[in-house]
Amino acid sequence: MLTALGLTGTLAAALAFAGPASPTPPSPAEALARRIETRHRGVRDLTARFVQTYRSGALGREVVEKGVLSLKPPSRMRWEYREPEKKTFVSDGKTSFFYVPADRQVIRRETSDARDLPAMLLSGHADIVGTFDVALETGPAGLQRLRLTPRKPEPEIEQLYVDVDAGDRIRAILVLDAQGNRSQFAFEDIRENVGLDDRLFRFEVPRGVEVIAG
Repeated sequence: MLTALGLTGTLAAALAFAGPASPTPPSPAEALARRIETRHRGVRDLTARFVQTYRSGALGREVVEKGVLSLKPPSRMRWEYREPEKKTFVSDGKTSFFYVPADRQVIRRETSDARDLPAMLLSGHADIVGTFDVALETGPAGLQRLRLTPRKPEPEIEQLYVDVDAGDRIRAILVLDAQGNRSQFAFEDIRENVGLDDRLFRFEVPRGVEVIAG
């Protein structure tokens, strides 16, 4: 009969013989998430045309806006809205400015903005697997879709969907929240590593415009 000490020694010998445990291979969804991060982390800057579609869960009203995004990782971005109303959102990574010419107002904030999420994903600086439970879903034709569910409750994110092309490049991001609101960013004409000037991410308040702390 084996004693407790003998049993311990036998188990230790068996484990030593077996060698270290093999790491669990990533699921297909996790593997895709890692490829997306790696793919976008290598981008020094990018520009793209975007279509932002927002649908209110309470009102059922849908708003579609179009413009151009300029992004310089890790956190500089400029969203130039051109249709149906001109407005600009600029962030240098620390301070953001939201300017609507028709209102003659600039909102200045030191905190993050909802647009930070697409920017983090596009720059490869979002820890997708660490932050979300990931799963694959059927996406639009020619695209793969990754469904992301926050591991910790997030008031502004209930589900997040990321559509990528065959080169693991993000083509669309869809955010759903607990109130039933739906916001989607779709990207076209994506151009990478074009050498964007840092001055693009600095905002100068126009004369006669009111500045409001957000």
